Amino acid sequence: MKMTIILNIQVYLLIYFAVLHTEGTHNKKVNAAIINNFLCQPGWNNINDVEFISYWGKIYELENLFIKPVTLYNCDNCIRQATIFLGCSYAHDLNSILLSLIKFQQHCSDLLNSGDDSAYNCTVTLLTQMIEIVPMAKFMKGALYVIEKYHTIPLNTQKRTRFILSSILTNIQKDETLLTTLTFSSDSIRDVLVTIASILFARRLELDEEKLFCQLKYLDFNSLWDLWNMEFNKLRYQGKNQELFIFLSDKIKNLILTTIMKKYIELGFKYDWNTSQTFLPALPPTNVKHNTAQNISKHFIQNTSKVDTQEANQQHDITKYHSIHTNDTEKQEGIKQKNVNCEMIDDDSVLLIKYPDGMEPFNKYIY
Repeated sequence: MKMTIILNIQVYLLIYFAVLHTEGTHNKKVNAAIINNFLCQPGWNNINDVEFISYWGKIYELENLFIKPVTLYNCDNCIRQATIFLGCSYAHDLNSILLSLIKFQQHCSDLLNSGDDSAYNCTVTLLTQMIEIVPMAKFMKGALYVIEKYHTIPLNTQKRTRFILSSILTNIQKDETLLTTLTFSSDSIRDVLVTIASILFARRLELDEEKLFCQLKYLDFNSLWDLWNMEFNKLRYQGKNQELFIFLSDKIKNLILTTIMKKYIELGFKYDWNTSQTFLPALPPTNVKHNTAQNISKHFIQNTSKVDTQEANQQHDITKYHSIHTNDTEKQEGIKQKNVNCEMIDDDSVLLIKYPDGMEPFNKYIY
């Protein structure tokens, strides 16, 4: 027994010193240039829902990542910080979406228990939203993995080291196979809702475990939920009648789209449809222009979603309660300016999203 304990201690010490050694090694000049360009992307202004991260006993704020240009000497450390900051920000978004889906599931259950015939349509719509978070999880995981690809020893290749969000993002993609076939019977609807409730509960527990590195900004979801109810009641009063589950579906869809726009496309990630892999551009484009994240977002919305007349209110919700605050944005605006090597480059990532006429958003992502 004592021998086993000693051997375990030796193994952990070897891992510990291996990681310490990794942090002290030099990366390649080309990798440093790619990561430097990556940290100059406008999307980093959107990573404003993380107070700080904790890594190897040290506290880092996002500003620390942009004080010095990326070199082959500090490249690995910058990569690790960038991975954790983005992972923590993704955790904040996942928290919002999971809480929204829980409310959605509870609403469908209430309809079923009250004998309302719309319980079936509510459950179908909820299933659609459960499936639509699958491609988002694929993008998130691909983004985090591709950053680590440039580290001398990527975290995702180490079996004994926790890689942020890896477990929950993998399981979200597997959840699609757990969603059972739905029929019109009350028993079938109830079974599906119970399955969904179980999935959401498990993902919430996983998310709590994944946030060990993160100090996230407070999400006042109760206030957001109250605001959504007020908005829905106002629409009903104005004669714009629709079911609550349709309203909730639009809200969740916009949370998903906002996350992909601001924390994937605007961060410069590319998606290869042939290999189903995320990648970062090898070199900055030579035709440098004054970039426009606003145009990217506009183009993305036009090509991925039939946004209804509630869009302005939905964006207001996200702005107020999804931690995209004006004061935080102003704070983030100075981030890139601290890195003298940053340039505003033209981003052609809008070419990632192309849908055939009449196709609903995300259909292309679901295989």
